Amino acid sequence: MTSNRIGFKQFINKLENNQDISIVIDSNILIANFDELHSSHEVVKNFLEQIDEMANITFYTTVTTKAEFLDYQRKRFLTECLFDLIDEYSGDVHLSLLSKSAISLAKARRNKRQHDEEKKSEKDPDHEFDAKTAYLSDNEIREIKKKFRARDIEKEDGWLKICDIFLKQKLLDQEILIDEFCEYLSPHKEEQKEIFVNPYVDWKKTTLISAETGMGFSDSLILNILLHTKINYILTLDFDLIYASAVSADNKQVLLPDNRIKAFKSVLKG
Repeated sequence: MTSNRIGFKQFINKLENNQDISIVIDSNILIANFDELHSSHEVVKNFLEQIDEMANITFYTTVTTKAEFLDYQRKRFLTECLFDLIDEYSGDVHLSLLSKSAISLAKARRNKRQHDEEKKSEKDPDHEFDAKTAYLSDNEIREIKKKFRARDIEKEDGWLKICDIFLKQKLLDQEILIDEFCEYLSPHKEEQKEIFVNPYVDWKKTTLISAETGMGFSDSLILNILLHTKINYILTLDFDLIYASAVSADNKQVLLPDNRIKAFKSVLKG
């Protein structure tokens, strides 16, 4: 199987100054770039800055990618604000004993996850620290949310007020950020018609791509729309997307960090 994987250094070396180039960018790249806690933050940030200085790069993405990015940021901001409620803002925000207890319990669980993840990284140099362990899951957020009243009751601040103060504007700002960073692929946009091979996208092919390698549908959607365009590159950190690209999109080039290339040499050999 011929490799269609290109490491960051190799891509930079082949890039020509002022070259016009289009790249489909995955949500995990956007997350790593804008979240300093992410294990690949420095690698991704430096790569994006380098290629931006050298060439005229246009990043394309999908609404699926946008949803994944904003959902990650939602969990991040809610985690940060909830933990701050029992620490930094404990005197300014009025919480019930039940809500305080739920937040403290979730924080203890989060801290254990982080500790376990750090231990894995110490034992295995190739282990990628998972930034998601720093944030609460939907289930954990939901359990905390159940301990709040929706609206303010006497001296107890409601969940809607918490979201309005600590989440709303931050999440709206993140949407502006990603909208400015990327262009959204759509065959219905007149200015993008030359990018697409066909005037329509066969969304049913998403199922076929997923079935070929067992990858998730979100990643299949991204790969499917890439295959409907003349864009040659996709930038990702995702194992399944890199794997599936070798099988279902071998005519496209996958850009990934140099230290991840070796992980695919044996598994995709043949």
